[in-house]
Amino acid sequence: MEELIIRSKNGDEKAFTKLILSIKNDLYRIGKTRLNDDNDINDAIQETMINAYKHLKKLKDNSNFKSWVIRILINECNKIYKKKSKKIRLFDKITNEQDTNIIDNSINLIDCKIDFELLIDKLNYEEKLIITLYYNNRYSCNEIANILNKNVNTVKSKLIRAKEKVKKYYKGGIFYG
Repeated sequence: MEELIIRSKNGDEKAFTKLILSIKNDLYRIGKTRLNDDNDINDAIQETMINAYKHLKKLKDNSNFKSWVIRILINECNKIYKKKSKKIRLFDKITNEQDTNIIDNSINLIDCKIDFELLIDKLNYEEKLIITLYYNNRYSCNEIANILNKNVNTVKSKLIRAKEKVKKYYKGGIFYG
């Protein structure tokens, strides 16, 4: 990965493409924690790639490449989320419908297996993000704290709280609604 980063910093677009392809699944899962629409997630990833490529030379420590790109993605997802939220509030005002709910979840239960995303759906955004980074992306609490610019103890507390909520939802049978 180090060689690809160096080549990318020197303007090698193919090397940069290989770097992004190596983390694309992680980027998608992280984008999914904030955005529900695949088009929005893809837009966020595309903007992330553009910004990362433009500012790659500013990356001081190549070993932080992945967490740096994830930070950019989180910012892009938040921009899209805020823009969508404004549109939804405007739509609500126009139609006077207070219970408009724009959440498109597909519940997929196969052989009695409960989808991970379904279990974490009730969590708030930050809890979803932390639990996704921890379990799906296998980041340590220290790495998550670095990515989110938070204290490591805060991350640990939020992770424990999120796990407890997931256990409660699982035991209580609260998966949707």
